[in-house]
Amino acid sequence: IGELNRIVTMWLDFAEDQVKRKKQIFLHDWQEKLDQFLQFNDRNVLQGAGTITKQQADEKAAAEYERYAAAQRVIKEQQGESDIAELLALSRSKPQ
Repeated sequence: IGELNRIVTMWLDFAEDQVKRKKQIFLHDWQEKLDQFLQFNDRNVLQGAGTITKQQADEKAAAEYERYAAAQRVIKEQQGESDIAELLALSRSKPQ
């Protein structure tokens, strides 16, 4: 994610500079400039539209989120059990 964030920030800075210099750039020019920008930064450029459909991408995202959510539930359950054990230990060690 960090790499993606940096490359997007660089691209947006470049685009902002183009606007501030009042350079007229058409949509097809932006596509070409983006490809050049990615190549300059030693990044791979996707050729064509790709092979993954929106439905496949949505299904993959949903499956990955379910995995993430399940892992988070396990972590929270473990933390809850740990908290309960700690509270029980404290209540036993306190004089009545």
